[in-house]
Amino acid sequence: IDYKGLPWISFNVLVILSSFLGDTTILVASIKYSAFRLNKSTVAVMQHLAVCDLLTSCIYTLSLIGHVSDWQALKEFLSGVGMYVFLWSLYGSYSFTAALTTIKLLTIKYPFHARLW
Repeated sequence: IDYKGLPWISFNVLVILSSFLGDTTILVASIKYSAFRLNKSTVAVMQHLAVCDLLTSCIYTLSLIGHVSDWQALKEFLSGVGMYVFLWSLYGSYSFTAALTTIKLLTIKYPFHARLW
């Protein structure tokens, strides 16, 4: 066991687990139970943000497994298709975060029009 990489691996496992648990909780609570009493547009952006974060976490997890296990087929997949999926989901996360902030700003600025959204 390489003890130099143990803090890095444990930190990545903690981040990946919290991402998977948090995103699936948001998706289940918003789709199945309708637990959020927010505007429909806010909930939709939150769901899209959670899906983009799940995609980013899945690709990141696969890249960690590929680097640790030295599996050639997984490395070729990640160098080809996986990196594009990772980048697009990351850019999507940035865009949905900006959209969520804009929606909240518009809701505060125009409170009487918020029901129409």
